[in-house]
Amino acid sequence: MNLFLEQTWLAIGGFNLPILFVATVAGIAIGATPGLTVNMAVALAVPLTMSMSLTSALTVILALYVSGIFGGSVSAILINTPGTPAAAATVLDGYPLARRGQAKKALSMALLASVCGGLFSVFVLTFVARQLANVALMFGPFERASLLVFALTLIGSLSGASLGRGLIGAGIGLFIGSVGSDPMTGAPRFTFGLIELEDGFSFIALLIGLFAISEILTLSRTPVIPQERESAGDEDSPQDKLTWPDIRGSRRAITQSSLIGTFIGILPGIGATVASFLGYAAARRTSSDPDSFGSGALEGVAAAEAANNAVSGAALIPLLALSIPGDAVTAVLSGALLMHGVQTGPFIFTQHLDSVYLLYNILILANLAMAVSGFLMMGMFQRFSAIPANLLLPMVLVLCVVGTFTYRGSIFDLYTMLAFGLMGIVMRKSSIPVAVVVISFILARPLEEALFQSAVSAQGDWSSIIAHPIACVFLALAVVSVVVTIVESLCGKSAHTN
Repeated sequence: MNLFLEQTWLAIGGFNLPILFVATVAGIAIGATPGLTVNMAVALAVPLTMSMSLTSALTVILALYVSGIFGGSVSAILINTPGTPAAAATVLDGYPLARRGQAKKALSMALLASVCGGLFSVFVLTFVARQLANVALMFGPFERASLLVFALTLIGSLSGASLGRGLIGAGIGLFIGSVGSDPMTGAPRFTFGLIELEDGFSFIALLIGLFAISEILTLSRTPVIPQERESAGDEDSPQDKLTWPDIRGSRRAITQSSLIGTFIGILPGIGATVASFLGYAAARRTSSDPDSFGSGALEGVAAAEAANNAVSGAALIPLLALSIPGDAVTAVLSGALLMHGVQTGPFIFTQHLDSVYLLYNILILANLAMAVSGFLMMGMFQRFSAIPANLLLPMVLVLCVVGTFTYRGSIFDLYTMLAFGLMGIVMRKSSIPVAVVVISFILARPLEEALFQSAVSAQGDWSSIIAHPIACVFLALAVVSVVVTIVESLCGKSAHTN
């Protein structure tokens, strides 16, 4: 305990607090800018931290990591453009709330859920990191494949009343995700001779196109500025304030999404984007008002943000205990620790326990700094939401173009962004859920890789899956999920007919 308190004092001493808040504000700003990802920010920050102490270096990296994920929700809510891929699920209910003049309420809920999810995962990291690290070792190809199949079946809850349209959306997403080089053989697939497609479609171009460009093109054809958007600038509007009943109504969504995000974070390579959609789907399934999801449900915002921020702390569990990075940011963090003489792995808890406690403290402080900074910046966010549409749309379009080009430096991505924007308009008119396309696109490549690895491991004998009880559990849950989705769809059609 004395060592933990010593590291707490070290984390807040000297210039570390100013560094913490500067990095936090920078992380929120970067996360809110479409195309500037958290991975990019952390990678660029590492060379700057080489001359810093370990405390300052960890402060910069972890503050950017934690706050950058929340920052993605800002643009997702205000301009229907996920600043980071992890905020894709936040768009579904955050932007409809902003259109109704409740941008501040949506942002406040996103901030609260982000802090709760982040602190929960840090709590888990602090007390049971070594024990939960074994969970990551239990997930081989069979387990990963079955988990991803289960995740794919959960998108049925995002399909609304029409299961058929949801299946069409899933097929579109899986097809788009399969474009590019075969991950096993390297052979080009559905590239039509275009070199630019050998790496597949840019996820940023897909996100910005389906959500932002389609919205810009739709609103640009509307001659009248919606009144509900103008009302968002009224700071005294009672409907735009987060109340205790709102918080109580979202407690279950925050709690279960924090658990889901923590579990997903422990498993290397899956990531915050999948966690946010799983949390969102679970919240919709357990909500007392599932029909409100997709049209401005605070529970939806809370679920998505709690899940994606809970990944941040949990992703450090396999890194610290097993030296297995959970995602790109933790891989960079591993290199930063190594530069300062700290080797991750089982012996870190005996040889570098002081550094471990320091990391725990900085993570806690980073989440608290995000809460303070986000609260202080709320007024600025709200004023941005009150900008008239005839001024806002060109600004958003410029952000979309710059963000898409910056991500990979490809002009081709700008063309695909526009194409996805036009596709988004067609999907809206056809009532095909965009969220289903996005989550299917995300799952396509890792699911294919996991299935291939499982096939190699099984050597043609798929009955060997019986020896993997965790995989069997997830497959059973997938079957249950499919049955529930079909029953809900049939009941919805029956009620609509009556």
